[in-house]
Amino acid sequence: MSLQLEHDQRSPVQEHLNELTARVTLLLFLSTLSTIAWLTQVDAILDAVLRHLNPCETGCLNLFDPAKWSAVRWMTAAVLGLLSVMPFVLHQAWSFARPGLLPAERKWLRNWFFAGICSVILAVLSTIGLLFPFLFDTGHQTHQSMQLDARYDAVHMLSIVIAVIWSEIIVACAVFAMMLAGMSGMLNEETADWWRIRIYGLVLLLLLASLPEFGGLAVVLVMLAISTIEFCSRKWLRSPPPTMFGQRKIMDSEGSVRNIVMVDCSCSGAALPLPKQLNAPFPIHSAHSLCTSNKEREHLLEKILQHRLTDVIISGCSSNPLPKSFKSNCHSIGCSLRGLDLLQTQSHRTLPSPFLLTEIELKIATLEDPWPESTIPQRIFSLLEHSKVDELILDTRPTSESWGMQLRPEQVLLQLEPKHLPSVIDKIHSLKISTTVI
Repeated sequence: MSLQLEHDQRSPVQEHLNELTARVTLLLFLSTLSTIAWLTQVDAILDAVLRHLNPCETGCLNLFDPAKWSAVRWMTAAVLGLLSVMPFVLHQAWSFARPGLLPAERKWLRNWFFAGICSVILAVLSTIGLLFPFLFDTGHQTHQSMQLDARYDAVHMLSIVIAVIWSEIIVACAVFAMMLAGMSGMLNEETADWWRIRIYGLVLLLLLASLPEFGGLAVVLVMLAISTIEFCSRKWLRSPPPTMFGQRKIMDSEGSVRNIVMVDCSCSGAALPLPKQLNAPFPIHSAHSLCTSNKEREHLLEKILQHRLTDVIISGCSSNPLPKSFKSNCHSIGCSLRGLDLLQTQSHRTLPSPFLLTEIELKIATLEDPWPESTIPQRIFSLLEHSKVDELILDTRPTSESWGMQLRPEQVLLQLEPKHLPSVIDKIHSLKISTTVI
């Protein structure tokens, strides 16, 4: 399955890679400048952090490995430099990803960016401000009660704090990603494995690659992280796929399950809206103009993917005027397009008809797929049997030949394929309806 959204550039993969390289290069340049600027202040920052974390009243912090202290200084400056250019990072990521995302995916990405920023701030403030001062103080009191001489490695202390903050940020971002996907309808029991593979795989890679010095502890952190993510998102991982109001599964003649939706497209106001009393065997999705609105086409594509739709029926037109790119996208995701072409039926009237609802239901009754062709006469008979129709026009001509025909308000038009005409006439012969074949 492959989607090529209309506002996305139709360019080779190499051009996308070149664009990505240019954006990453710009961000690396900006973060490098910011890192160099932070190097002038990093000693004062680390001194303030260590004073806050230090559980001793007298000096008990030691520097056992000066080389590692230099690495901590550079790493701290690099992290601060990256955080300083984070607005540019998010902007570049959004600009690169946005053209290839559907509306719900764009909303998910925006919310995830916001949640990620909040998780970074909360992780830093809570861990440095509350968690580790409490843990170090508790440990120091334990040492004093055992009459041990307290000597703490400043580098190791900072490394543990940074590792925990990094793990918290990764887990929080993963949890938010799953929760936001569930709230937007993208995560459910059918897509759960897809999300698990990507989210858990990324968490596993980031934690094991960024915490190699912790060895077995890193593996334990990975297991705890995945368990936490699974627990927090279990509600959506087990939820059934979302369904549209009125959606029902229809089995065709070959035994395949079909999910059908009708799009009530007003064709920029040219087509009359479907009556609210319409008794359709599938849900109805409203649109103003699919042919001219890229936003509405994207929204419909999203509905097709989210609800696993197999058929889309356009009410206003025959679906031919829709852009080729949209038709190609529907075909690639296994959804067929067709239309009732009610605009053409509407053109035959200059005066409103009291049988508009019946005429539309008859139009739906003549659909050959997914229902068998052999049931068309019975479906038409069931509708006309309880109607007040007195005069029925059976039109078997091609659409081009019926152009210009005008109907009186009391007449009801039923367009049929010539092969169905004999069986339909034979079926409705018992009804007291005047029938004219043209």
